[in-house]
Amino acid sequence: MPNQSTSFPPEIKSQLQLLISANHILHYHGLVDAFGHISIRHPLNPNHYIIASYNPGAPALVSSFAHFIEYRVSDSSPLDQDAPRGYSERYIHSEIFKRFPRVMCVVHSHSEAVIPFMTAGVQIRPVFHMAGFLGKDGPPTFDVTRTYQDLESRKISHSPDMLIKTEHLGAKLAETFDVQDRAFGDVSVEREVEARPVVLQHKHGFTCVGDSIQNAVYRAIYLQKNCALLKNALDLQSVKRASAADISFLTEEEAKGCAKMNEMTADKAFRLWLREVEVNPLYRNEEGVPKDLPVGGMKD
Repeated sequence: MPNQSTSFPPEIKSQLQLLISANHILHYHGLVDAFGHISIRHPLNPNHYIIASYNPGAPALVSSFAHFIEYRVSDSSPLDQDAPRGYSERYIHSEIFKRFPRVMCVVHSHSEAVIPFMTAGVQIRPVFHMAGFLGKDGPPTFDVTRTYQDLESRKISHSPDMLIKTEHLGAKLAETFDVQDRAFGDVSVEREVEARPVVLQHKHGFTCVGDSIQNAVYRAIYLQKNCALLKNALDLQSVKRASAADISFLTEEEAKGCAKMNEMTADKAFRLWLREVEVNPLYRNEEGVPKDLPVGGMKD
């Protein structure tokens, strides 16, 4: 994507500025290191999406509009035939954007606080109000190994490296975001209206979505925080010789109420996170940060 910030309409410029900072925020909070990525649906063309290129690659090093590539949602092909190398896992993003028209931002993380729960077979569920978006029963898990087995049975060549680097694998992951229970709504009625906020990826990490950069980043950070608290609770239960069944999780009604609160207040957390990376010399945002961000909050 050319670095001609003055030629961008305001709606695009502000979102790209936020996308640079969102890369930094995810690194600052340990959601990404050299790996992991965040994308946005194009603000003016829903059939396109934008994500960083392989170089500089590491989210902490993204610093200008020139570091982004614009892709087609339909097949993850770049608009610019001369675009630099992109992420091989961009199909995570394109297939989610394709399946859920209201998703505006996708985050993919290899959080070390989240992965052990899948490896140990312990379901992640919300233990505090800031993670109500997870729902009472927590997020589902996508196991790519099962998809590999299906490909093998059909004698389709593939590389079992756990990466979502084809349309087929991306589509299978996106299917897992379908809402299928009453706690979240009925997928058979209006699938395009709602996607699950988070899907875990066995032996890999997780992917989360949002209707804005702010909400998607919020969900990534507070999923990780919830996992840290849940791990501490499980450790304390082991001291008591109790079991995971004795952990006090949010009820269904509490999860629903807290999920609404999470959406209304994500902007407050994001403004703090934005400032944290603005003053940290590791992160450079050559395009500036929009100052007039929407202000949410609870109704009095």
